[in-house]
Amino acid sequence: MTSTQSKQNSYHIGYKEDTLKAFELRNASTCLGYLLPTLSSLPPTFTLLDVGCGPGSITLDLARRFPQAKIIGVDIGAEAISRAQAMIPTYAPNTRVEFRVGNVLEPSSFLAPEELATGFDVVHEHTTLICIPNNIKVLRMMRQLARPDGGIVACREGDTASQLLWPPLPESAELQARIYEMNGLDTQTGRKLLSKALEVGFRREQITATASVLSNITREEREPYGGSMLSMLDDETSEYRRAAAKFGYSEEQVEVLRQNMRRFIEAEDAWRLLVCTEVICRRDDKAEGGKQ
Repeated sequence: MTSTQSKQNSYHIGYKEDTLKAFELRNASTCLGYLLPTLSSLPPTFTLLDVGCGPGSITLDLARRFPQAKIIGVDIGAEAISRAQAMIPTYAPNTRVEFRVGNVLEPSSFLAPEELATGFDVVHEHTTLICIPNNIKVLRMMRQLARPDGGIVACREGDTASQLLWPPLPESAELQARIYEMNGLDTQTGRKLLSKALEVGFRREQITATASVLSNITREEREPYGGSMLSMLDDETSEYRRAAAKFGYSEEQVEVLRQNMRRFIEAEDAWRLLVCTEVICRRDDKAEGGKQ
């Protein structure tokens, strides 16, 4: 396995308990406002593939809202998928939701031949591309997995380079930027999302582009984010601590990072804002002479 392949089959911050809990705060209301009207306009039995679903909070919420839809969440993390599967009876009973372990670049490893042949009405991802090096390959595959006759590719991507934190946490921001760079990740994926959609073959008139803000403002929102960071900093086996060691961080420097996160959680005037870009892209290969 090459270094690039290894990075594409791993997650740069891992799947620790606190990280999964932080992701579980995400749901359709907070993250998919741009897409819900489109989903509501589809036949109730639509099919949707959720790429990089993590612990499945968005996927499960979609299943509750659209119980007749066939919704499949896929992620490379077996721990995350196991957690998501265990939540189905509680959070999405009497729905058609499924979770599968797999790499979207190898769809035959987790999709049945008939699913591959038919394609999906919607192929969705939420802040997944920014976690994958050379992510244009993933977006191109998402386009291929959408039905050629009107299938939708929907993406919401964070732009880490746009992140605003108060109180300022320069040491934490520097380590995050170095980890992204070390893993070959693009912190400007959000601002490039429309360009990437055009690059994989969508025409501009096939794309609806919008933007919104992902935020951690209340203490209830800051605690899971800051807590997950503290957990990674306390765990010497975590991706963050291994990266810090690789960069030569001393224990004193790591303690500064911990203090930053504690201050972020406790400060009454603290908040985190991240610009997110959004695209809804519709395939229409018949109008394009069968273009793949």
